[in-house]
Amino acid sequence: MTNTDLQEDYSSISLMHYSQLLNFLGPFGLIIPIVLWSSKKENIKDMDVHGKAVVNFQISLLIYSITFFVLLFVSFILTFFLIGFIFLILLVAIGIALALLMIIPPIMGGIAASEKRLYKYPLSIKFF
Repeated sequence: MTNTDLQEDYSSISLMHYSQLLNFLGPFGLIIPIVLWSSKKENIKDMDVHGKAVVNFQISLLIYSITFFVLLFVSFILTFFLIGFIFLILLVAIGIALALLMIIPPIMGGIAASEKRLYKYPLSIKFF
């Protein structure tokens, strides 16, 4: 299928961006965008570019979340020795920032896609 044969469907692209909000229900915020991207990237114009941006962001968030929870676990252990309490307070602030990072950029990405623009996700590591 050539580039001129591709259909323009920015509502599906927006849906893929918004589907990242399912992160709060488990791994669906990563699985659903991958399924949407892989199943429609051959048929929808710009789906591949947006899909790569979304998957890169989701993988980056996964790495940041795993690192956060490992540090949180270490901080809980260190709290028993009274040296992890300050670190724990710092991690709460980082956790709030991480939660906001899971909410705001996907919404911004969906809005940008509905306006036929590509949203550049913050703190996204480029894997694809």
